[in-house]
Amino acid sequence: MRLAIAKITKPHGIKGEVRASVLLDSPELFCRVKSAYLEDVKVKIHARSTGDGAIVSIQNVLTRDDAELLRGKTLYVDRADADRLKENEYFVDDLVGLTLFAGEREIGKITEIYKGGRTADVIEINGVKGVMIPFLKRLSSVVLPEQGKMIVDAKVFEEVAVYAD
Repeated sequence: MRLAIAKITKPHGIKGEVRASVLLDSPELFCRVKSAYLEDVKVKIHARSTGDGAIVSIQNVLTRDDAELLRGKTLYVDRADADRLKENEYFVDDLVGLTLFAGEREIGKITEIYKGGRTADVIEINGVKGVMIPFLKRLSSVVLPEQGKMIVDAKVFEEVAVYAD
């Protein structure tokens, strides 16, 4: 199984580099990665941090036109090659697809987790209504991947939830 580590957002300069939104806890972790999968092809990469993202050189991507073709693509690593997680840490790929509950009330499926950069990550949930919540410690999240669910504090959920129209 592969884990998403960065999403290519746009070309950078004229020498084939790309800007990437990092899907890891920090761009520094991403910059340590030396090879990744681009679709089904393993490529060598070199990345440098740009605050909350990275600029990436990818093997055989040499021009701006080459880089433009990668816009919106995702870089992956094999799960076996990923850093070990600490207790109560999860990969984004492990959380997407879980059913989110606010206490006993089912809200819906987690469809996406957006990197917050300097702020909290944001969880997108698709249920009867679309809803987004910041991924805050005070939500007191309990993640039960084997049961396919994540439970958050109902009171805090209602304080921070933003519903779609």
